[in-house]
Amino acid sequence: MVAVDRAIVHAWLADFAERVRTEAETEHVLRFVDRAMLEEFPRFAADPELRGEVRSSGKAHWLGLLAGIGRPRFDIRPPIEVIDGARTVARRGYDLNVLLKTYRVGQRGLWRYITGVLDLQIRDPELRGAVLVTFWERSSQWLDGCLDAVVTAYLEEREQRSRSAEEQRAATVQALLRGDATAAELTPERLGHNVEHQQTALTLWADHSMASPVAARVLARLAADTAAALGGPPPLTLPSGTHGLWAWVATPEPADVALIPAPPVPGTRMAAGTPWPGVDGFRRSHREALAAQRLSADGAAAGPVIAYRDVDLVCLLTGDGSVESARLLVERELGGIAGPGEPAARLRETVREFLAGGGNVTATAEALGVHTNTVRYRLQQAEQRLGRPIDQRRLHLELALEVLAAYGDELLPTG
Repeated sequence: MVAVDRAIVHAWLADFAERVRTEAETEHVLRFVDRAMLEEFPRFAADPELRGEVRSSGKAHWLGLLAGIGRPRFDIRPPIEVIDGARTVARRGYDLNVLLKTYRVGQRGLWRYITGVLDLQIRDPELRGAVLVTFWERSSQWLDGCLDAVVTAYLEEREQRSRSAEEQRAATVQALLRGDATAAELTPERLGHNVEHQQTALTLWADHSMASPVAARVLARLAADTAAALGGPPPLTLPSGTHGLWAWVATPEPADVALIPAPPVPGTRMAAGTPWPGVDGFRRSHREALAAQRLSADGAAAGPVIAYRDVDLVCLLTGDGSVESARLLVERELGGIAGPGEPAARLRETVREFLAGGGNVTATAEALGVHTNTVRYRLQQAEQRLGRPIDQRRLHLELALEVLAAYGDELLPTG
């Protein structure tokens, strides 16, 4: 086969570019590309805006390729329409692989067009082959050169949108913690989290010996794995620092924090609040997790996982003894005997006197001026309402009764 002079090939391509730059011929080319796109991506047909963007990008690619395909020096400058098309694909939420596949499909449609044209317009097989090879090389160079800018634009758009969504979500979480978030902001669609369910708050942190980008990835993975262990969906998270993360797990029923596994990565730790329902529970559980974290960070509690329910009394005695914390203690520990009214008050008085008297029924009856059978009956009623024996978590129960006696009925649950 005789080699064809490249100058002849370039001259033919330059003449070809002039002839097909017309609107009619460009439309003819785009029909080939459109057909290939719709065969591969039928969903584009249902999205006229996206389809229009892809078509505009295809047209810009075609005209940009023609502008230099016949020149000895082939400069590649991605048109603005191409960058806009990549950003639109990102805004629609399509994966990067979808964007890259559109280029392969578009190239395939273009190849169908050019092979048909060359078969009709060039009779010399050597020249036709040389032109076909050069056209393929130039079109491939064009696409490769544009792809760098296209991928960059796509990733920048996705990152910007992700950052914007994260910033909006972070602002909503902060408003929720302050208590001034609106109902519209707290919908599952907006927040990505069901605040009506039981809320288990987590605080996670890593040693500063770990690089901050690594810590962020490790803690995010740890939060997701913990949510799965508790039977919940992916958690709502908020970075609390370069080596810290706050998280909330929503479950239909109260999660069992005893199921939280130890972090598998050395140098990472976690504190868990008590599950509480709804928006108030979101804040309550978070305060508890922070209290447990402070206790752990001070070195008072060992172990990679610390649950507030296991250290709540220590937290109350070491700086977290606010009225709100005391109210939560009363609500949690007294349960069914924390209600208003004289019957509940008599049960609390009987249990408190019984515990203060060392668990002696006779002494309790004498102190209250009632029969021993009355004491036994009240204790039985109290245990039924508590849902557990009085001796179980005795210290917690006794402290809750003493706190209520000191503060008065204002600490009783209002709901």
